[in-house]
Amino acid sequence: MSRLSQIVSTIRKTAALLLLPLLASSCHWMNEDYDCEETADNSAAQYINITISVSTGNFTRSNPTGGEYGDGPEKGIEDRENKVNDITLIFYQDEAGINTNNGNAKVVCVKKYTVYPYEEPYYPIGHDHPEYEPYNVQTNEVLYTTGEQKLEETTLVAGETYKLLVVANAPDDLGIAANQVIVSSDVRDKVLASVYEGSGVGINARNFVMASAAEATINLRNPRVYTSPTEAEKNRFVYYLDCIHIERLAARIDFWAKESNGYKSSTDNAAYTTPGYEYTISRPDGTATNDRFVLTSITPFNLNNGNEYLFKRTNDNASPYLANETFANWVTDPYTSVKNQNVHPDYFASTLTSVIGNLNNTYNVTMASQQSNKFDVTNDGFTADNIIVGYAKENTLRPQGDSPLFYYATGLAFEGYYYRGGTGTGERCVFYHFIRHQGESNYAYPTYTNDNISLEASKAVKCPSLPAMNFGIVRNNVYRIFVDKVSAKGGFIELSIREMRWRHIDNPVIYL
Repeated sequence: MSRLSQIVSTIRKTAALLLLPLLASSCHWMNEDYDCEETADNSAAQYINITISVSTGNFTRSNPTGGEYGDGPEKGIEDRENKVNDITLIFYQDEAGINTNNGNAKVVCVKKYTVYPYEEPYYPIGHDHPEYEPYNVQTNEVLYTTGEQKLEETTLVAGETYKLLVVANAPDDLGIAANQVIVSSDVRDKVLASVYEGSGVGINARNFVMASAAEATINLRNPRVYTSPTEAEKNRFVYYLDCIHIERLAARIDFWAKESNGYKSSTDNAAYTTPGYEYTISRPDGTATNDRFVLTSITPFNLNNGNEYLFKRTNDNASPYLANETFANWVTDPYTSVKNQNVHPDYFASTLTSVIGNLNNTYNVTMASQQSNKFDVTNDGFTADNIIVGYAKENTLRPQGDSPLFYYATGLAFEGYYYRGGTGTGERCVFYHFIRHQGESNYAYPTYTNDNISLEASKAVKCPSLPAMNFGIVRNNVYRIFVDKVSAKGGFIELSIREMRWRHIDNPVIYL
């Protein structure tokens, strides 16, 4: 121990004894920040404490609001969407970060830690938020911690600066290890076939994989120094690092029963042998009729059944990795660049064609089966039942306006029964709606009924040539869709489906 360190240690011990009567309830007796050169003492226990925080960024857009913050946070569902079991930390050294062109930049250290919920009312030191982050984002945090972890159990060196990537709930076969090159497909272009456990249908999803929303730089300098009576012979040095944002790789698709008359069954109307959400059918002039439509099930189609990037990619050619989503900077998936063919790619398992033939497939969700899982959602002054239809991997289209919706756009098939006069045997109806992937509208793309001619005609419809990707199936977003109106048209009915604006699901905050 250096002479200076001995003097500092003696002063601390004396101060602790003098303050003992006043600080009897405190477990930390003294803490100061020191440069690492002054604390390079083999007798000192050194720890790292890394803050993992919610996924948000610096940009918003006008109606409908996209970007990093969307329309504000919506806390994930406790014990499932918010559940974090462990986190994997990936350290490397390169000033340019994950967008480096340096083929010699390699992973220095990979470390996995188990986490547990952070107890209130304690708030950890070192917790910080990005500039411009809305306050309501901060108040929707969920906290986890590993406690302090020994620096000596890593290959990190005090005084050094590192870049850090984080993966939560990583699969056992993640395959990222020390000495791997950052620019390789094994690290920054890593793809995953599974981003949660379960079928992803309804609420059947858990252990969501989450990854860094932005890259972090950490400096192992200036630790906080603690001295207590139980550590009379040595100090405890803790490196508190700025918070790191993570986000789920999965998106969520919801059905919101706004504008409906509520859930109805044969108890409410003997004609409703198949229960669902009832809608009043209106004439073209908007006046109500006695006819009713009962929505009985929803089936997603054109879901990405292939791979998804572990770390978010955008169309930014200069810095595509972990970039913020802006007006002209949209997210891409591993297949976006080739989505201009008039054929259906084999990495989509649930196709529009197969849905036509069989709505009772793997992804079908009936309104009756989800009644025990529904929850209320309030938006713009309206409160109604909300049902989770399922979870999806990223699926985004090309901005050139050459992606055929029929083959590539994720959509929903709405199945129900039309009751003339509100009684009698219902006439089965199916309406197909493509979720909007681009443009400044929050209405779905054109509707097609279960008329095969209309569906065939839809093959010629392509996404608009617009740069702003306000709607696409993108990680960590909720796509809340509701039936805006049901109207009589040409002797039949027409559903007007509207998507709620992007609403980020906030991710857990993890303290390490």
